[in-house]
Amino acid sequence: MPIIFVESHYPMHKQNEVLETWLGAIQKYPKPEELFTTLIDTAISSDKKGLKVLSAYLINPGKYEEASAYFRKFMTAFFDIEGYVYEFNNWATIEEAMEAIEAPMPDR
Repeated sequence: MPIIFVESHYPMHKQNEVLETWLGAIQKYPKPEELFTTLIDTAISSDKKGLKVLSAYLINPGKYEEASAYFRKFMTAFFDIEGYVYEFNNWATIEEAMEAIEAPMPDR
């Protein structure tokens, strides 16, 4: 089951615009829980460049395409916010990684 990370960055002076947009987006695009399990709902950090937001979702078997389409659609809400950037990262679980290299899972 792949894990999708969504990482966003934006200037601090855009925080109110981002918050308003996010609140609207979560109403317009409610989480389809049948597609994924939330691992990190919303973690927030800051640095000299602004605010960073990270979320992570464990995708249910056979639901990757639907889940990634949901996240792409959700993120369109932020397209018009100047300085707002985001990226998706796909990670594999340890089981998937071990299977990819045809190695058995170690006992832990």
